[in-house]
Amino acid sequence: MIIRTFDNFLLFLEKDSKMYEYGCVMLYLTIPKWNEIISQISQKDLYQSENDRYGVEIEPHVTILYGISPYVDDIEVKSLFENIKKTDFDLLFTEIDCFFNIDYDVLKINVISTKLNELNELLKDNLDHTTQYKEYIPHVTIGYLKKGTGGKYLDKNFTIKDFSVDKIVYSKSNGDVLNITII
Repeated sequence: MIIRTFDNFLLFLEKDSKMYEYGCVMLYLTIPKWNEIISQISQKDLYQSENDRYGVEIEPHVTILYGISPYVDDIEVKSLFENIKKTDFDLLFTEIDCFFNIDYDVLKINVISTKLNELNELLKDNLDHTTQYKEYIPHVTIGYLKKGTGGKYLDKNFTIKDFSVDKIVYSKSNGDVLNITII
């Protein structure tokens, strides 16, 4: 279900740095060599904005669903993960890739996972949300780079074989965070 409301538009106009247009649910990971990966990004290539919400990603995660309405409460989200275990996640990290946006390039590692796709569908079916993307593309963002610089990192060796699943996080549009522990 997709919900677009005037209230969402008002949230978009909100200038408070803790406010976001929408919430999201993410799977957080521990990747022991993560600092090695992000250290390969040149500081001069990093995209910077006025609010400093970009740069390299210091907490590796895979977004399960972005675009969650500010009216979705914690109980709705938490209940969808009651029977999820860390061992349910079948993550395969594949190639380095980029999303090429208007203002910046998003350097990422693609992820193949049946479980992430199932959870994306589960959340879309049960939570009020909006999306501009037809296809869910699981990935771990490495960093936000200046427009046109992402391509030079596509041949880098960012192999991830050693990792662990930590938790699921519901990051709400008001800046609050709900950590959902999974065993």
